[in-house]
Amino acid sequence: MKRKLTAVGIFICLFGWLNLARAQEEVFQRGFELGIGTRALGMGGAYLGVADDYSASFWNPAGLAQIRRLEGFGTLSYLQRKNDISAVEVNANAKDDLTSTQLNSIGLAYPVPTYQGSLVFGIGYHRVHPYDASLKFRLVNATANDANQSWSILEEGGLNNWVFAGAVEVAPNISLGAALNIFTGNNDYTSRFTEIDDVGDRVFDFSEARFEDVVNSKYSGYNLRLGALYRPMSFVRLGLTLTTPTFITGTDNWKYNDTTIDDQDSVFTDSDAGEIKYKIRSPFSLAAGAAVNLPALMVSGSVEWTDWSQTRYLTEPPFEVTSFQFDDERSLANDSLRTNYRNTLRLRAGAEFTLPILNLQFRAGGIYDPQIRKGLPSDSDRKFLTAGLGIFLDKQTRFDVALMHGEWTEYSTLDDFSDDVYSTSEKINYNKILASLAVRF
Repeated sequence: MKRKLTAVGIFICLFGWLNLARAQEEVFQRGFELGIGTRALGMGGAYLGVADDYSASFWNPAGLAQIRRLEGFGTLSYLQRKNDISAVEVNANAKDDLTSTQLNSIGLAYPVPTYQGSLVFGIGYHRVHPYDASLKFRLVNATANDANQSWSILEEGGLNNWVFAGAVEVAPNISLGAALNIFTGNNDYTSRFTEIDDVGDRVFDFSEARFEDVVNSKYSGYNLRLGALYRPMSFVRLGLTLTTPTFITGTDNWKYNDTTIDDQDSVFTDSDAGEIKYKIRSPFSLAAGAAVNLPALMVSGSVEWTDWSQTRYLTEPPFEVTSFQFDDERSLANDSLRTNYRNTLRLRAGAEFTLPILNLQFRAGGIYDPQIRKGLPSDSDRKFLTAGLGIFLDKQTRFDVALMHGEWTEYSTLDDFSDDVYSTSEKINYNKILASLAVRF
């Protein structure tokens, strides 16, 4: 027996399309990249011109040449993500939160003995692009005779990379470096919607409906980051990096289950499943940074430019762009990326104040991370404030802690590439604590 689509039924369908659009965000749009290392992130990630420990393998591989002793490095992180979602169509809102504890990075930097100059290699593992997010929404819809409706979305996973880096000092004040990044990752996306019409005088011919969509994605890929570090004066360092396109191969295993119980308690079900494989690449990224190391005080900043409109699917995308049978899905998807994505400037700034008598370092910083989609309000750009503390346990060992706080609003649309039709807004409150231990032997 078919459902009768009243106004609320239409809203359910639209929200279903919203969930589908969230599941079909391409791999680079999902989540965001903050970086690695507690000291670096305590300074807002403005580390491209600093890069004097193992984390240089991520920020600027040329900085590895500054390491003179074998270094072991590890970082743990704890995330608390809160969201407050509002749906304008029905004047309703709800709150949810998600926590996660992860290994942020672990690695080793090895300086090769040389007669002059410096040659250093690094190897490690980084969690560079977390996807963890959640949403819960519930209401009693007055336009549907007080039917109880609830939605939930849970997204867990991330893009990780193994890095193989090296740097060489080619002149007393110039070093060059490169890092090969091998990416692996997964994203487990589950969306559920439930509606219960438990009022005696029902306006529908069903008592309960449940819909579940699940997409389990696996990723693999690679890119190369080239770096340079120049020291024009003893207290000034200038850094430059060029990151090649990231080539990602994705495999999506999807399934959905729909269940409807009618007024006579008869159960109707529908389900399907499948697998889709595809390839996508990101554009080039260019970044520059500087650090000025004054007595007891270091200040640093960096800027990263990326033209996201050059993102391209190399095969057909993992979703249907059009219902017309003979249209070129890949061409249409790439045209949407070109039209709806923009170039961005990610800004970072930070400072570190050292108290040598107490063996303490105090850090602070900020990050401005703009949305890659065109046409969104300015509050969708992510903004972070950071703070950190470094403690020298001895001459070879440093313990670091950092706190990051970010706020922004996420706007969800009814169409995967639409930039001006908003169904919901989520005010995100993002807090992350990191702790690192660095040991030089």
